[in-house]
Amino acid sequence: MLTKENISSLNLAYRDLQNAESELNRPHEDVVTLSACHSVRNAMRQMLDVYLSAHGIQSSLSPSLNSLVELSAGTNPAFTKIDMGNIECKGLNHSDCDGKYCLAIENVTCCLNAANQVKSIVWSEFKIGK
Repeated sequence: MLTKENISSLNLAYRDLQNAESELNRPHEDVVTLSACHSVRNAMRQMLDVYLSAHGIQSSLSPSLNSLVELSAGTNPAFTKIDMGNIECKGLNHSDCDGKYCLAIENVTCCLNAANQVKSIVWSEFKIGK
């Protein structure tokens, strides 16, 4: 069940996604990929936390976005179709990754696509009109 706080959190996550999209739509030489990546990851975590909370599932014990998606898939199999390959630099070599942030524009764009898939599932299930 969604509370007013949950809806507020989802709206904040939506704004984070919009900020990331705006950043990635700038000319390539002006893009701050770290900012976009951070916004995408925050939005995704927030949406998944709200989703799990609304289904009565404790998410605070899941440290990674991949774990949150797996938990969410237990409630809705649509989450299994999300490509989480570039989230948390999984499968990337060290030169393509800086810590936990994938800084190549293409990688951040893949992360944004995954976050938009999460958004679509969550918004659709909770019938939120964004």
